Amino acid sequence: MGIMSLEVSRLMTKVANLWHFLSDKQMSRLQDELTNSLGTRNLVSQDNNHLMELALIEIMDIIKCVAEGVSRLGKKCIDPVYHNLDHVFDNGIEIEVKWCGWEYKLKKMDKRVKKMKRFAAVTSQLCEELEVLSELENGLKRMQYNNTNQLKLHEFEKKVLWQREEVGGLREMSTWVRTYDYIVRLLLRSLFTIVQRVKVVFGISPRIGSFVRSNSISAFSVYPSENLIQRSVSNLGDKPKKYPQRFCGTHTPVKSRGLAQDQTPNSFSDCKKRLFSSKKSTLGDAALSLHYANVIIFIERLAISPHFISPDSREDLYQMLTTRIKHSLRAKLSNLSKSDDSEVYNGEIASEWSSTMQRILEWLAPLAHNMIKWHTERNFEKQRMGYGGNVLLVNTLHYADQVKTEDAITDLVLSLHYISRFGREVNDKAFTGSSCDIHCDDYLVCNRIMSL
Repeated sequence: MGIMSLEVSRLMTKVANLWHFLSDKQMSRLQDELTNSLGTRNLVSQDNNHLMELALIEIMDIIKCVAEGVSRLGKKCIDPVYHNLDHVFDNGIEIEVKWCGWEYKLKKMDKRVKKMKRFAAVTSQLCEELEVLSELENGLKRMQYNNTNQLKLHEFEKKVLWQREEVGGLREMSTWVRTYDYIVRLLLRSLFTIVQRVKVVFGISPRIGSFVRSNSISAFSVYPSENLIQRSVSNLGDKPKKYPQRFCGTHTPVKSRGLAQDQTPNSFSDCKKRLFSSKKSTLGDAALSLHYANVIIFIERLAISPHFISPDSREDLYQMLTTRIKHSLRAKLSNLSKSDDSEVYNGEIASEWSSTMQRILEWLAPLAHNMIKWHTERNFEKQRMGYGGNVLLVNTLHYADQVKTEDAITDLVLSLHYISRFGREVNDKAFTGSSCDIHCDDYLVCNRIMSL
């Protein structure tokens, strides 16, 4: 593999993290989050099946991304069976029959994941030691050029030799000395195993690719017999073979609460069609999800002390708002200003606005924070190796309805405006020595409770 071991390490890390994400514990956590997330239900969908479909589609997209990397490596293999892997995962979970039996069994897959993690860790260490070796060798050249004292030169040469031995040992333990065929076979079989795992945790029939509800984990072949894989794979042949299947898996909590057949599409491709037909009204399609996440988090910070918002902060918030939100906000503020000023800004109404703002932030802010986290994980991925995120887009603002989200943000800004305006009036009255009515006291008590 040589220098390509760096790319291999990234792919292996992604595979290992995918396998971890599809564990019973993680999938149960995902479904609990989707079920209990008020923000997801308000802005995305109240249909559990649809939410799980969105999660499934993103997971399969990650698998396809890894498969593209494996396909590029496959073209450099000796065995011709690996030369044409470009379209193996094009249809999601619907894999060609000729690849049946390539999956690892559960225990063996766990061992392979541990091995890939070791490969990735050793490769990371190897990169660091290679940098050290490069610096030492450059230093040695400078010493030789400057006719440095022979004793010091000899000691430095020993240090360089020791570092070369260290690098050599790490190369032997990493993917650096492994063949393309070995690496591609390991990654490809792992991907097939992960696809089978996806079928189980999402309750997908391996025959027709449809979602089904079943309380028996043995309804599906999770990890076909290891003996089905022959030592030589170059003679797969043109005629697809049918293999017997074994059942070996573990209890999967998501499966037992799986997707009902009468409420889901007939195939994975139908799943994606439904997604593309419904995403036109989402923040992700409008490329506003990250921007609105920043707006919501900024409002959340201002809401901590709404009566101490500086003019600069108000201006910054206003500049962050989109044109549609500004128009909506102006219309509502216009209606508010038509009322008598003496009746508009009072403590009782301010307390109600404060309560409304806190209730909205309770369900909206988590989606915004998840959106930031999702982007951070993907950006951090460029600096490190592999996909390590536990947040899916379905947990963020990406699939949120644009109109509903903008209405919620408008209400937040309006609440913030009212509370801030009333707070300034209270402070002005206190400064001038004016008395504050009982509604002011109610507001101040409520605001203090909300900030706890």
